[in-house]
Amino acid sequence: MGIINSIFGAILNVIFEGVTLITPVAALAMSIIIFTLVARVLLTPLQLSSQRTSRGMSKIQPELTKIQNKYKGRTDQESQLKQSQEMQALYKKYKINPFAGCLPLLIQFPLIMGLFNVLRTPATYIKQLSLVYTDIATKIMEHVTNYQDLLQPYQANIEAMTRTTYDFANSTSLGQFLSHLTTGQWHDVMAQVQAQVTNPTVLNGIESAFEIKNKFETFFGFSVVDAPSGLMGTQPWAIIIPIIAGASTYIFTKLTMAQNAQPQSSGQANPADSMMKTMNIVMPIMTGAFAYTMPIGLALYWIAGNVIMLVQQKIVNKMLEKQDAKLEAMLEKEREEARKNNKTHTKKVMKKVPVQKSLDKITEVKVSDEAPKTYTKKVIKKVPVQKKSEE
Repeated sequence: MGIINSIFGAILNVIFEGVTLITPVAALAMSIIIFTLVARVLLTPLQLSSQRTSRGMSKIQPELTKIQNKYKGRTDQESQLKQSQEMQALYKKYKINPFAGCLPLLIQFPLIMGLFNVLRTPATYIKQLSLVYTDIATKIMEHVTNYQDLLQPYQANIEAMTRTTYDFANSTSLGQFLSHLTTGQWHDVMAQVQAQVTNPTVLNGIESAFEIKNKFETFFGFSVVDAPSGLMGTQPWAIIIPIIAGASTYIFTKLTMAQNAQPQSSGQANPADSMMKTMNIVMPIMTGAFAYTMPIGLALYWIAGNVIMLVQQKIVNKMLEKQDAKLEAMLEKEREEARKNNKTHTKKVMKKVPVQKSLDKITEVKVSDEAPKTYTKKVIKKVPVQKKSEE
């Protein structure tokens, strides 16, 4: 993950540098939103592939069901091999890769983890933030005599969370440590600093650097490096963030699943459809739970990503309409030919059947022990025949 973290950290740093040229206010949040937009654009080809696969699988589901029913109850290796071969031939015929739908999810996982690690240690990757934190650390080291005792209550928790040991005697290392303080912890630290620093010029310098840090990190009154769970004591309205993250996930997954829902066959519920409905409930809950305990910046990534994907989905749908129409025409043509080939017709045939001569046409009745004589006659009868498929 180190290489991935460095790559995403470098991208986020470049975006951050560009944003601060316009305004330092909410620079980190705006950088995350722009980063999300860039990521979604880069993932568009993968989304197209995933959507193409999902929609194609939905349309050929009746054909897949026929193959599955053909080999239903046949568990021998030869039958299973033939079923697999027929399904693979069907995928190849309509140019569908059943594994392509999983690829975007696999790629997004390291993306989310990389972004999470960057947001967990923003001063490590964003140079301007690092300089601000180092500046604050240097001033605290020079003018706050007991700063190590002041920061010691937070040390064990932060080092356990980041799995890093910090050297409080080094300004750069101390700056990295300070970047992990929550809003509430910063409030306590700055209160102690203001009480101990008597030089107005020095105090103004520390407060100015602190204000720059807040400008970079604050978005709608929240620090994007804080977790909503840590703000509930001072800013309980932070709960709205995980709620929005969960709600946007619900809306996006519901609309996406509705568009890609597979048809039911034989009046039976589709297991895949049932699983998707379950995911439509589970995913928003999981997203909301993660957004509650993780940095707000990550929740902002999810929210921005869902909004962007809703717009992107409309564009993707337009791009796939021609392919859907072409595939639907191919399927309809082949299904119509299959219906014609399987249609039952009738034809007339001549058949001899045994009959017993009627007694009323016998002019002379003779008593005999012999069985009555039978005769045959030709009759015309319609019988069903199946039209042979054209080879």
